[in-house]
Amino acid sequence: MNGERETLGTAVYNLDDDTLRWSPGARLDADEYARTRAAGFKWWRSSEAWVARWTTRREDFLLEFVEEIGHEADPDDPDARITRFAGRAAAAEGRSDERARAAMQGLPPMGEPIKVGHHSEGRHRRAIERSDQNMRRAVEEGRKAEYWRGRAAGAERRARQKSDPGVIRRRIEKLEAERRVIQRSLADLEARPPTPETQASWDRSVTHWRRWAEHLDLRLEFERARLASLNPEPFAPVTAYKKGDVVDTKRYGRCEVVRVGPKNVKVRQITGPTKGWEWAVPPHELRPVPPEEPSTSG
Repeated sequence: MNGERETLGTAVYNLDDDTLRWSPGARLDADEYARTRAAGFKWWRSSEAWVARWTTRREDFLLEFVEEIGHEADPDDPDARITRFAGRAAAAEGRSDERARAAMQGLPPMGEPIKVGHHSEGRHRRAIERSDQNMRRAVEEGRKAEYWRGRAAGAERRARQKSDPGVIRRRIEKLEAERRVIQRSLADLEARPPTPETQASWDRSVTHWRRWAEHLDLRLEFERARLASLNPEPFAPVTAYKKGDVVDTKRYGRCEVVRVGPKNVKVRQITGPTKGWEWAVPPHELRPVPPEEPSTSG
């Protein structure tokens, strides 16, 4: 790093997508640029920031340039992003159509061949060249339109994921599994006290895994708070079900419980075109069906 600069821009950790974002505020020199790319950062021109998924190594790398790394939730408005990308797709598609129409103008009718030596030869060749240029531009703009449609679709999927309780629950389950792996790694290290020769390496490993554990705790806290903010419909835990229970599911309709596992409930579909098929369903997608009240009619 250039010794003349104590800090270089600002950096934040984005809680929403688990990324580090560094805005240098000045052009990186060749060495800084190479190291930033080698660390796994990519330049996001729309955000004017270097972005990468969080790791301890990348956090340490940024702390060479900035005094601290702040925390923030996603500053982007998903609806605005969808509208912006869709608008760019529509504009590119309009330009493509305009170029395609221009490519058909000025050409001799019915594909008339060039009359070599005729006074119209030069005009005919120029018309074909203009048509070829316009058609190439039409294809380029069509590709741009397809790109921006894909970006708009991605932004829409991301917006749904941020507000879908099922997606958030699955993310929490994955984070909890990752934390269990890290906790086992820490327990294994602590069960094998270091020797004087391995003390430094042992300290580095313990620090590394503790930082990962703290990071996952932070992410779990954020995701659980996001789930709570959505006010999802309460659901019974997996232990609330037993074989033979009748339940309603979001995807398969009315089903009967076949087996209860540690995480999912295996059910057999009793309605619909796939009646008799069996599925593994997470408990948050189940709703118990109350038993029918006995008839009082005489």
